[in-house]
Amino acid sequence: MLLTKQIAKWASKQGPKLLCGLIPLFFLILAVSPVSFAGVDAMPHLRLGAGARSIGLGGAFTAIADDATATVWNPAGLGSAEDLSFNLSTQQLDLDRSHNFIALTKALGSAGSIGLAVTNAGVSGIQQYDANERYGGDFDYSTNAYSLSYGIGFGSFGIGLTGRMLMDNFGADGVENQSGFGGVDVGLMGHALHMDMGEEKVPTFHYGIVAKYLGAALGDDTVPMVINVGIAYDLYMGNVVTFAADLEQELVNLDQSATSLKLGAEYTILTYKSTGLAIRGGVRASRDVQNLFGGFGVNIGGLQIDYAIQDGMASELNGVGSTHFASLSYSF
Repeated sequence: MLLTKQIAKWASKQGPKLLCGLIPLFFLILAVSPVSFAGVDAMPHLRLGAGARSIGLGGAFTAIADDATATVWNPAGLGSAEDLSFNLSTQQLDLDRSHNFIALTKALGSAGSIGLAVTNAGVSGIQQYDANERYGGDFDYSTNAYSLSYGIGFGSFGIGLTGRMLMDNFGADGVENQSGFGGVDVGLMGHALHMDMGEEKVPTFHYGIVAKYLGAALGDDTVPMVINVGIAYDLYMGNVVTFAADLEQELVNLDQSATSLKLGAEYTILTYKSTGLAIRGGVRASRDVQNLFGGFGVNIGGLQIDYAIQDGMASELNGVGSTHFASLSYSF
């Protein structure tokens, strides 16, 4: 405990220096990115994100991730997360595909916060045939990403890191399972333009940047690095309206556009203290694909239920048909 307090005291003094050092690091990553493009995306499901709230905003969540899903969107958000936060998310895709997420975060006082998360994607009922095209039964495929995150805040700023391990599991005969390093995420987040809300000052402008999957690979395939830059603004008019925007660059050598713009808006009706109803909408657009999102959430005393829907155009995993998302989260 004494060592933790000493580390926290050192970190609080060195916070501005750490931020000044990490900002040039991001520019260095951007400078070398043209020669770091990957040709194969080994884990495309990782880009689906987590949490129906963030999905309902079109994925424009880099600057406002402040719950357990920050382990996916931006680990710097853990610095301002609640003392304890939990999120369970699920979605059912077409072609018998599924995508699930579970995460738990815990604040360590002035020493920051830690988070554990598991992302699972899979396909069931895959038909297996031998060399003579004889049917050999069905098998299932699943892939998992296990992550450990840490974030800490310094006043109006926060920094965070996530480390990740990957594992592929095949139920087919003669196919070996494989594992790999899921890379490191490095994130920054800041808050500004504070306004008086009773006896406290509340920030209205938020910004963030995160570089994901640095050094990630699975077998002979690589996981391309992704860079997200986001901003958000809270407009207080009795209730709260949040506008968010993200610019995402995926460093992958494919014919499809690897740059996308995400826009989202959330209208929150605060009925009593932490109880409220939120209505959301968002869009994600690239040169090749445009998707619309919508959803809502209900929060009662820290327990939140969220729902989101994605339109029937091409999805992240090249599927068709509307996709439904649901998540349950709790924080206090």
